[in-house]
Amino acid sequence: MSGVPLTYTAQKIKIREICGKGSGLSYFPENIELMKNDELSFKQMKSCYLIVSGLSLKNVSASVGVSETTLFRWLKLPTFQDELRQLKRTVIEHSLGKLQVLNDKAISTLETLLDCPNYPTRCRAAVAILTKNHESIDFFEYESRLKRIEEKFNENG
Repeated sequence: MSGVPLTYTAQKIKIREICGKGSGLSYFPENIELMKNDELSFKQMKSCYLIVSGLSLKNVSASVGVSETTLFRWLKLPTFQDELRQLKRTVIEHSLGKLQVLNDKAISTLETLLDCPNYPTRCRAAVAILTKNHESIDFFEYESRLKRIEEKFNENG
C-alpha cells in the first residue's frame, strides 16, 4: 500500500448512482453504499468501479468521457490505486459472503452424492470432501504458524 490515507465524506454514494442502472456491474451487490473519496473526482470514482467490474481500459475511458491517456495517468496516482485496491477487496468480500451462504447446500449435495449408485460420482464426491478437509487443516496450520512467528517477531521487536 502506498501509505496515502484515504479520506471520505459522510455522504454515501451508491454504485448504481455512479455507473447507472443496467451497467452490468454484477460484481457489486445492488444496495452497496460506499463512502465518496474526497480526493477523487466523480469521473475517477466511476472509472474505479468500471475497472474493477472488468471493463477494458478503452471502454472505461469512453464510458467516463476521458482519454485513455488521462485514465493511464490516473492509474499511476496513489489515491486512485488505493481506491481500486479497496474496491477489489469489497468485491472479494461480497463474493466470499455469497459462497458462505452456498456452503451448506454444497455440503448437502456432496453428502447426497456419496450415496449415489454411480461409483465414479461417489468417488469424486469423496475426493472433493477429503480435499477440502485437508485444505482446511493446512489453512489452520499455516495460520497457527504465522501467529507464532508474529509473536516471536513482536517479542524481539
